[in-house]
Amino acid sequence: MVDHLRRALETQPVIDQAKGMLMLLWSQSSEDAFSQLRYISQRANVKLCEVAAIVVASGSGQTLPVEDTTAAKVLTELRCVPRRNGL
Repeated sequence: MVDHLRRALETQPVIDQAKGMLMLLWSQSSEDAFSQLRYISQRANVKLCEVAAIVVASGSGQTLPVEDTTAAKVLTELRCVPRRNGL
């Protein structure tokens, strides 16, 4: 249980930063931005913290933190999210 808490505390900043980027980009609430990150995570079958790291890296011009195929899946889903209904 302590390991889960430690991991959550380590990954929370990048998730918050990715949420903030989506909130700013699409003028949405924190809850909506988190729902979109979670949706992308499920669709791409990539951990939420990795999705967040890809969003942050791609939005800030950094080198993507994972293999190219994973980043490509996440970025493809990200491009489609604003046009999806039900989020």
